[in-house]
Amino acid sequence: MQLMLAWAATSALPESRGDAAVARFDSAAAGLVPESWHRRHIGGTDWGVLVLHPADPGGYRWPPVAGDDDVTAVSVGIPVGVDDDPVTLARHLLTGADVHRDVVPPFALLALDHDRLTLQQDWLGMARVFTGTADGVTAWCTRPGLLAAFLHGEARPDPAGWSSYLLTGHFGGDLSPLADIRLLRPGERITGRRRADGGWQLTSEIRYATDDVVRSGLADRDRPLGERLDRAADALTRAVAGLHRLHDGEVMLGLSGGKDSRLIAATLVAASRTPNLATNDDTAAEGDVARELVRLVRDRRGLELPHRLVPAAPPATVLGVGLRDRARRLAALHDHQFPSNYLARPAVRTRLPEVVRAPSLTGAAGELVVGYWYPRADADPAPTPEQAGLTKLLAGVPNAAVAPEALATERDRVTALLAHARDIGLRDEHLIDYLYLVERMRRWCTSAYTTGMVTPFLAPGFVAASFAFTTAEKRARLPHTALIARLVPEWADVPFVSAATGPSRATRIWEGDGVAAVADLLDTVHGPLTELIRRPVVERDLRTAARGGRPDPRVLAQFTALAVASERLEPAFTRPPTGATYARVIAPPRPRTPAKSRLGGLRWVRRTRLGDRLWVIVRRQVRGR
Repeated sequence: MQLMLAWAATSALPESRGDAAVARFDSAAAGLVPESWHRRHIGGTDWGVLVLHPADPGGYRWPPVAGDDDVTAVSVGIPVGVDDDPVTLARHLLTGADVHRDVVPPFALLALDHDRLTLQQDWLGMARVFTGTADGVTAWCTRPGLLAAFLHGEARPDPAGWSSYLLTGHFGGDLSPLADIRLLRPGERITGRRRADGGWQLTSEIRYATDDVVRSGLADRDRPLGERLDRAADALTRAVAGLHRLHDGEVMLGLSGGKDSRLIAATLVAASRTPNLATNDDTAAEGDVARELVRLVRDRRGLELPHRLVPAAPPATVLGVGLRDRARRLAALHDHQFPSNYLARPAVRTRLPEVVRAPSLTGAAGELVVGYWYPRADADPAPTPEQAGLTKLLAGVPNAAVAPEALATERDRVTALLAHARDIGLRDEHLIDYLYLVERMRRWCTSAYTTGMVTPFLAPGFVAASFAFTTAEKRARLPHTALIARLVPEWADVPFVSAATGPSRATRIWEGDGVAAVADLLDTVHGPLTELIRRPVVERDLRTAARGGRPDPRVLAQFTALAVASERLEPAFTRPPTGATYARVIAPPRPRTPAKSRLGGLRWVRRTRLGDRLWVIVRRQVRGR
């Protein structure tokens, strides 16, 4: 994804102040942006736009910056689902149109003419455009760290954001890693008009957004099943076709043995497309099922699908870079926003990519129509949807490992979200689907960080259809099975691979130098961020790993992410290493002291014949318990 910074001031600024802010931005971006990237900078004394992007467009037909004599269009991502060109879309936006209604998130558009600007976030709020204000300047940027550098010259952590990250695995809602900076809300539109005497008048409003999409689905609940399936299938087909319109060549699809990627693949096959398929075979069953799917369309349709099997996280590839370095690289490349389970994958690059990667499709968000987070139908006692949703979302670490204040704050935030979902008409397990959509998909899904990684299940028509299906239909996986049977009947009888199918060969976070690295972080990093998680719990799980046991990987991964963030954002709290924690962790267990028998003090009873008989009877009863 390219970098975009835009700003507007309430009045003209001294040239030195504007130059100093841009210089801070450039300094913060210097180690991140390849020298080959193009740089475009336009503006005046009270506004500015800076865009940095790869010189090679990678075959995409949608440029990050486009314009004519009157209008400039700056895009964040590509608008899968839109038929207009960038300048035409920008003109429509400036005249008030909801140009984002049909877009597959993430996508944001900034439109400018001589005295107006309009910035539109997508309907899910997924495009990574952050905003903040300081000293009369409001700015928007695709990275919170660079925005903080531009506005403040420093980055301070936001405790609420990190509490959310710890408990959910991502920054929830509009929260960010940094104080005084937030993500644009779903459907949020910023409109600016330049005053005659200089400076800008800015207004914010919510246009077509997530709740509108959900309500349109609720309105279709009484339609026949066939019509609801038609709407879902049409949305998927349009999303796939929309990507092909924006890029030359075929796309890549990660084909697993599961249901989501199979449905996307079926959509492509039915449209006579031949995507390049790749399967992660860390779990052997994934590769076996994917090979069978490819064989079936080859044998019965004569369609040869390019297919390769690759391990996602083999230890030999992952452990070549130590855990602490992997964590620092991941934090720096993505501004702390990637899920911590990526720490058990190969180390990321230290700079943004030189070229835009080829487009790919992901099956994320298919969970909306399979009851993914639903409690068991036979659960006794059955939790309420609110209880089930809280349990699933707040599972970044065991709740007992979290500071009580952080847990209470995040519970209140999520409870308010669920109350809002009821207010718009949602009931039963649909409340859980809403929570999954506005939290998990909006903030956890990694397609938000990569141009061309498209999530067809987030096509607004499919999301709407997902709220038209009943919870019983979702539990039965009816949308997936019915659509796969309709599109590629050959695949209908191939069983899906579940998460519990077979062992995984993927790397564990404690392997390699993992134990030593986490112990060193426990020893050296003592910032407030690390106090959000209970350190004794981390040390206990680390000791379990050191002794060959199976600790909770969530605890070790989340602490590592928080500790590395504290190093970067709270450097004053990092101490010199002592090795004391590591010594405790690897120390052999103390030999157990035999507990005195509860009967030991009564051995005098055996000195009599009757006492001896009573002793034998009591001993038998005790041992038989």
